[in-house]
Amino acid sequence: MIKTTPTGYDLEQQLDNILSFVTQPGDTNSSPENDTSQQSTLNKALYYLKNNQPALAAKWMRLSAMSGDHRGQFYLGLFFVKGQGVPQSVFHGVAWLSLSSSQGHEPATVALADLRKYIETKRFKDAQCYAASLYEQIHQLQYAHLIPPAP
Repeated sequence: MIKTTPTGYDLEQQLDNILSFVTQPGDTNSSPENDTSQQSTLNKALYYLKNNQPALAAKWMRLSAMSGDHRGQFYLGLFFVKGQGVPQSVFHGVAWLSLSSSQGHEPATVALADLRKYIETKRFKDAQCYAASLYEQIHQLQYAHLIPPAP
């Protein structure tokens, strides 16, 4: 029988390690305006996570993920895997982690490899198809201002 929910210490420890690393002060003055906005949204999500408000953390993390931020997509994937602020769903976790991994985010690739044993192959492929539709939605949102209105 296939286990459907990861309960290992490794994912929780990974989220905690990343949370402490990302919330360290950094230099945001050198970032372009869009990156600063993405960083601000991500920082709000992490703030709420640190202050034990997982529902608000998930809300802001989803905004970060939908803006195309690979870190926001990674964290949102972990939120779904753990059921932190969102319903627990390995399927949705795989989808968001796949988006992050597709942008070259190595921790997401590692997390996907770890999750592979907790989800059937068909569900894994379905989650990747769902990730592709999310990718299209994200790019439509990002480039909507470039598309002229219909006459």
